[in-house]
Amino acid sequence: MNKADCNKLDQYIRNVQEDLHRIPEPAFKEEQTASYIARELKRMGYFVKTGIAGTGVTATMPGKKNYPCVAVRADMDCITHEDGGKITYRHSCGHDAHSSIALGIAKHFSENREAITGSIVFIFQPAEEIMQGAKAMTDEGVLKDVDVLIGYHLRTEEECPMGSMAPALMHSATTIVSGEIKGKTAHGGRPHHGVNVIDVMATLLSAVNTIRSNPQSGTSITFTRISAGGGSLNVIPGSATFALDIRSRDNEELNRVISNLDSIFQNCAAMHDAKITYSIEGAVPAPRYSGRLIEEARESIEAVLGKGKAIPPIVTPGGEDFHYYTALSDVEAVYLGIGANVSPGLHDPAMTFEKKSLVDAVQVVSHLMGQLMKQK
Repeated sequence: MNKADCNKLDQYIRNVQEDLHRIPEPAFKEEQTASYIARELKRMGYFVKTGIAGTGVTATMPGKKNYPCVAVRADMDCITHEDGGKITYRHSCGHDAHSSIALGIAKHFSENREAITGSIVFIFQPAEEIMQGAKAMTDEGVLKDVDVLIGYHLRTEEECPMGSMAPALMHSATTIVSGEIKGKTAHGGRPHHGVNVIDVMATLLSAVNTIRSNPQSGTSITFTRISAGGGSLNVIPGSATFALDIRSRDNEELNRVISNLDSIFQNCAAMHDAKITYSIEGAVPAPRYSGRLIEEARESIEAVLGKGKAIPPIVTPGGEDFHYYTALSDVEAVYLGIGANVSPGLHDPAMTFEKKSLVDAVQVVSHLMGQLMKQK
């Protein structure tokens, strides 16, 4: 890509990001975002489908041959924040940037169709933040005929310096569990008439901490919500709620922890003559990447950004619903980390990043796609 074309593309991507940043929309409500994206893709000459899994969008363009088919996935939804009792929507995880990068790549190939030696697909998915979008899109068949899938995410300076990229982000499998404890309300002076859910909760906290996970798996089990009482101070509470955040780099280890939790819930309830119910509110699996694609990504990063600009894969405790695509299909996949100087951090309402990172990502992913389409 020559300097003039690069500058033109850079300005286009920045404009798109600014447009999308002004219309943040939460999970499965990305109507304006999806409409904007579809309109841009149609202008570029892509075959566009909308309304997939609610608000999802796909765009396809055939090349000189159908195989291999290389796809890029971008997420569209924003973060929901609570600020002084008021709900606000903000693109504080960079999904506006991710969609802008995908549109930049689409624009590059629409203007250089001779470079499409296989076929290309763009997948704009809803609801990544609630860990449901990728599964819903897969269920709708968006990976039909796709051989390779590429994803990416902006990163902080600490994880990936500006001007560099990582050929893989090693996320953790993540599961959110919410539960309810039912005891029996009683007078504070007559505890023998009731079942105090605070006592049950104390036992539950201690029991969960006895779960011993493999330290090599990076597994964590964290209570993120406990609530009981709230009425008169001389009343023994008869109901409580709780939530747990469970993470692991190993899917089997995470499943073992959840199985142990089920036993702990049953035993704690029986010990106190209480009832504990729970449900899985959201879950994403750990990555299943192609080693071949990680190496291809590393080579593309260095070819575009320069020698030494491909840092080692980043290990992160964060979860990502992208990994449902590989958990539910046989597609080969890779997920890159983009050095963007994200500050003060992802999911922070004041989150910002370096806009130059967008065109860097477009050039790297476009190069990677070009190389992959040449392969048999």
